[in-house]
Amino acid sequence: MNKSVLRKVYLEKRNFLTKTEYTHRNQALLEQFTDKIDLSRIEMVHVFLSIAKNKEVNTWPLVERCWALGKKVVVPKVVPGSNHLEHYLLENKNQLKTSKWGIPEPQTGQLVAVEALDLVLVPLIVFDRKGFRIGYGKGFYDRFLAQKKPGCKTVGLSLSTPLDNIPYSESHDIPLNACLTPYTQYVFG
Repeated sequence: MNKSVLRKVYLEKRNFLTKTEYTHRNQALLEQFTDKIDLSRIEMVHVFLSIAKNKEVNTWPLVERCWALGKKVVVPKVVPGSNHLEHYLLENKNQLKTSKWGIPEPQTGQLVAVEALDLVLVPLIVFDRKGFRIGYGKGFYDRFLAQKKPGCKTVGLSLSTPLDNIPYSESHDIPLNACLTPYTQYVFG
């Protein structure tokens, strides 16, 4: 089994979640975020915005929690015609337009340098107990995370438990510092 097969299998598993189970897991993940992630020294939180059709973690409650605590929320946008992301300060939902991939992306706003980020919430399809993840396979987050400042923490968000090991890790793969699931927090290294 390779990365492509694992990606397909775990996307299918996620898509088979009932609406009730999906809602329950997202609520439990928000509770984990509230209990386990200390935002007291965090100023800027980078949050991916969910692709609803793929039943990704619903990140809007996390965005709203960060705003309620006075944190600045930064969201990504794919640079057209490239394989890179730009990062924008999110001040309200009116800045967003859904891309052809189904991702809400900022159309206006202040650009933010990667070095300004204190915490990055990372999307994933599946992860392992060493902190490695499989995403959608385009490498956007691997390139982005390679640019972050040394003290910036990376936390994956998953609606499922981890695999024991993803044997396909490559030299450019950057392990997460932690991963939250509806059930617990996994801390790596």
